[in-house]
Amino acid sequence: CIQETPEHSAPLTNTMAEMQALPNQLQMGGGGLETLAPHNDLFVKQTRRGCIQEIMGCEAKTEFKIATKANNQADFMYALEDTSFCMRLILNNIRPWIMNVTAGPGTPGGPPVSIHERICALPPGACKCCCYQEVIHKDPTGVPIGSTKEMFYFCPVPKFQVLRADGSPEYLISMPTCIGGLCVNIFAEGLCNCRVPIYIYPPDATEFSTENKIGFITKIWAGLGTELFSDADKFELEFPPGAAPDSKARLLGTLFLMNQLFFEGGQNQ
Repeated sequence: CIQETPEHSAPLTNTMAEMQALPNQLQMGGGGLETLAPHNDLFVKQTRRGCIQEIMGCEAKTEFKIATKANNQADFMYALEDTSFCMRLILNNIRPWIMNVTAGPGTPGGPPVSIHERICALPPGACKCCCYQEVIHKDPTGVPIGSTKEMFYFCPVPKFQVLRADGSPEYLISMPTCIGGLCVNIFAEGLCNCRVPIYIYPPDATEFSTENKIGFITKIWAGLGTELFSDADKFELEFPPGAAPDSKARLLGTLFLMNQLFFEGGQNQ
């Protein structure tokens, strides 16, 4: 009888651990920015906040489950806000946060996909000279891959610029406008609809209409009960044609910012 030595047992133990972890890895995917590569659009669902938070008037940690528009019940990514209770209670929708996006069937703990860090700043407003809204986008290792920043503007409609890692402009983000850009075009998606559009434009766009958009972030109707009694919103995100995985990650982080600025804490506009 040959006695097994520790040198022989260690590789066997490692192999068994790897085999046990394999099914979970296959189910959740490999993570990283490439998780976004095969998808041209996303369906993003925010979960309802609890009754205690409703009564107190403060936000719970924001949680999102992410699928595709074609199969919006099959979640393949998950996002959870990392903030303190005091920040959510005192600063509400201008609070800083870190949003961790992971791969997996709508549950936390999967392989990391991207990280989005929001800086505390003043609410969006025309003619500001400082304290612009900003989200820094990072890859799973924490390396910055770009940012989304509020632009200086005179008209009442806020505009945002998506920047690559080197600081070069990639997209402009704005609600569709009319009357020379002085107000939001509420009929951009047609009459009697329950959609709030935020369009993605080329970086050199000077007109913000439906004709020259190259993608969109749209808040859709979540149902009467949900709309009245919670801040649980639903969004469709359509990426511009040919967008790279890092570009898609930047736009997903931009969606999180748009949700907080315009649709949380009774700030619906």
